Amino acid sequence: MKNRTFGSIFIVAGTTIGAGMLAMPLAAAGIGPGVTLLLLIGLWALMCYTALLLVEVYQHASADTGLGTLTRRYLGRPGQWLTGFSMLFLLYALTAAYISGAGELLAVSLSQWFSTEISASSGVLLFTLVAGSIVCVGTHMVDMFNRVLFSAKIVLLVVMLGLMTPHIHQTNLLTLPLEQGLVLAAIPVIFTSFGFHGSVPSIISYLNGDLRKLRWVFITGSAIPLVAYIFWQLATLGAIDQNAFSALLATHAGLNGLLQAIRQIVASPHVELAVHLFADLALATSFLGVSLGLFDYLADACKRNANVTGRVQSGLMTFLPPLLFALFYPQGFVLALGYAGVALAVLALIIPSLLVWRSRQQHGAADYKVAGGTPLLLLVFLCGISVIAIQLLIALGRLPEVG
Repeated sequence: MKNRTFGSIFIVAGTTIGAGMLAMPLAAAGIGPGVTLLLLIGLWALMCYTALLLVEVYQHASADTGLGTLTRRYLGRPGQWLTGFSMLFLLYALTAAYISGAGELLAVSLSQWFSTEISASSGVLLFTLVAGSIVCVGTHMVDMFNRVLFSAKIVLLVVMLGLMTPHIHQTNLLTLPLEQGLVLAAIPVIFTSFGFHGSVPSIISYLNGDLRKLRWVFITGSAIPLVAYIFWQLATLGAIDQNAFSALLATHAGLNGLLQAIRQIVASPHVELAVHLFADLALATSFLGVSLGLFDYLADACKRNANVTGRVQSGLMTFLPPLLFALFYPQGFVLALGYAGVALAVLALIIPSLLVWRSRQQHGAADYKVAGGTPLLLLVFLCGISVIAIQLLIALGRLPEVG
């Protein structure tokens, strides 16, 4: 653990490169490579900017201050309640989604390895027990495991892209989108794919509030997924005929349906293995980052001690509710991932802009101030409102739902 900065970059990137990446072809197939590229770059810049806004606010507080405590200081009880609801909804939904997806994939893998039928429920329980124990030990343990898993994930991503490259056809990349109306509907999917803000307080505490290191961590850690997403989109859109892709997706549901569609279209056992292993690792690293943020938030909100008893109590509060959700509603993976965009818009866009606005009013000049001033804070706030509005329009059936 000599280089916490390096490990923190991996936590940010590992949290971000997860199930959202696997869902991206659903959105990109309807809007085309050009618009997808613009959305990727624009939403990355927005999410990176708001992470830096949180760093600016934390320079006036202790590094181990929880986000709930911070919002109460600057935004009062209403701000604390809004943050708490958004944080819990987002992180519980994502944790449940990752438990459900990872548990299902783990059960499939174990069934193949041991030539016996392992139920999805058993896979969910086993994954939660092992991965949850790592989170309960602390950020050091998450860092150690995440470094290994993320390194393996990057290797698999390179292998997967290399195997898919021969299947890329220029005509697929130049094909016009199937449905122009999906442009707005794709925004929440891509927006959620850059969501790492739930783990920002944990990383700030882990790096003891070092401003220089934190800026480097959040810029670099979020840029790695951007590059990975761009190559992934080029590979999937180039290798997969959009009409055939849509037809296959119509006959399958959830994460396994998406993976099955990719495997059938590319028709290569090597790609199938690479995609399957990558999906396992993507869910595992995302789970570690998201659940770490939830664990630390609950420990701060409920004032749990850092001793063994306190960490066990925080662990039960963190993992028991999403475990029950995953066991009794296993199809909730795509549902939870989609509607988490509303809470993420509040947590990653609206709350940081309001916090910085109030912080600058109270403290004036500071050692570190993110560029842009009040007009850019207003723009970030309006972007948050827009994302929420788009998600609500999708829920009401006014916009098509991706996937």
